Amino acid sequence: MTLAIKDQIAIKSREKAMKRTGSPESNIILFTSAKGGSGCSFLANSIASYMALKTTSNICLLDMNIGRSDSRIVFDVNDRTIKDFGDIENDIERLDTGILKKVVINLESTLNLIVPPLEMNRTGIFKRDSLNRFIECLRDHFDIICIDMPAYLYSYIDMAEIDIADRFVFISLPDILSVNNNKTLIEYLEEVRPGLESYLVINKYNMRPAISPTGLANILKYPVASFIPYDRDIEFLVNSRGPAYLFNYNLRIARSITGLSRKIIEELST
Repeated sequence: MTLAIKDQIAIKSREKAMKRTGSPESNIILFTSAKGGSGCSFLANSIASYMALKTTSNICLLDMNIGRSDSRIVFDVNDRTIKDFGDIENDIERLDTGILKKVVINLESTLNLIVPPLEMNRTGIFKRDSLNRFIECLRDHFDIICIDMPAYLYSYIDMAEIDIADRFVFISLPDILSVNNNKTLIEYLEEVRPGLESYLVINKYNMRPAISPTGLANILKYPVASFIPYDRDIEFLVNSRGPAYLFNYNLRIARSITGLSRKIIEELST
């Protein structure tokens, strides 16, 4: 009986600690895809960079692709000793501004970046209330948090319990496998998070094999917010010089990403 009472007190204490303390204007945009290679990281990096460049909001990009160095390469973070969110998993209970500063990288573009652990087994941030505490701390410090989250992480997270996103951006390739897998992912999230605000993006729509707009509508049953074309030269530019350079060019891919970014910004402000 005594143990049960202690457990109840601990639970109530965690619930109180998890009370949202961030600014009412704080928003989290979660970028995700049910299929690898869809360009989820490319779009998350690009849209977060656009927001940092074109708004006065304090923007943070949280890369949750554990075991991958993509964001380190794209944003030219060459120091392998740089701290990642795995380095604070033991400090979650006392997470504050000082601890958070250890993992936030301030880029020249005014974007703030948090990189993932390079070791695949460093998943402590997803245990118990740790991710909740981490997310709430980010809400306290940033106006917009863009999260690049691979689909496999949903197996670690109870999406019905955690306030991890205000908007979802689902990214699909225009092929039947990617479209159907994303349909399944969207339906799952809508079941556990009814009424979620989301954008469906078809990336690399100018590549084959592709599904016609009619075919997309028949499978997805969701409106497409944006069609993003593929441009090999632009992708190379972004990967070698960073996403901010994308917006120096008046090309179709740049215009498409700019349009989607503006759409998200406008809807966040309403």
